[in-house]
Amino acid sequence: MAVVDTANSATRAILDAALVEFERHGFQRVALDDVARRAGVSRTTIYRRFANRDELVAAVIERENVVLFADIAAELSRAEKPANYYVEAFTQSILMFRRHRVLNQMMTEEPALVLELGRRHHGAAIERMADALRVIFPAGFADRIGAAAVDDLAETILRYAAMVLLLPSAEPLDTPERLRAFAERHFVPSLPAALRAVPV
Repeated sequence: MAVVDTANSATRAILDAALVEFERHGFQRVALDDVARRAGVSRTTIYRRFANRDELVAAVIERENVVLFADIAAELSRAEKPANYYVEAFTQSILMFRRHRVLNQMMTEEPALVLELGRRHHGAAIERMADALRVIFPAGFADRIGAAAVDDLAETILRYAAMVLLLPSAEPLDTPERLRAFAERHFVPSLPAALRAVPV
């Protein structure tokens, strides 16, 4: 995906308009003419910044994910110290993702697109989650366990989050309590033993 200057006012207007259109019509059914009209720009202006609709979709999701992960980190850093940081990071990631109307809509209505974007942008997603974890953890903890362990935890959170968000469950995972119980039973035991052995 090409690097997009999201600080540019026209680009911001296009991304804002696309987000509204995606929410109204879904990612696959949006017409670029509608995005251009809502943004107050021409189709040519859109194509100067995005080679095709797929690039525009990826740019919107990237921008929304950056904001979402920053919000997750801020929420957890403000909260009282949880009984288990791993469980709470996992639980809050799921809850806040579900509150994001467009990203959650994409998960429920267009799972094939989610998997394709996940395949293409897996590294960037791990990097964002790892950055959020460094904010969430107590001072010095990320340095103590090392960058590789933080990345490993970030990837594990993302893989289990995708499973919860994309796959049906015999037991509804629809409340914070149920998500925490799931994390304690399945997510935490999947972490490397070396990581679980380090107190947070």
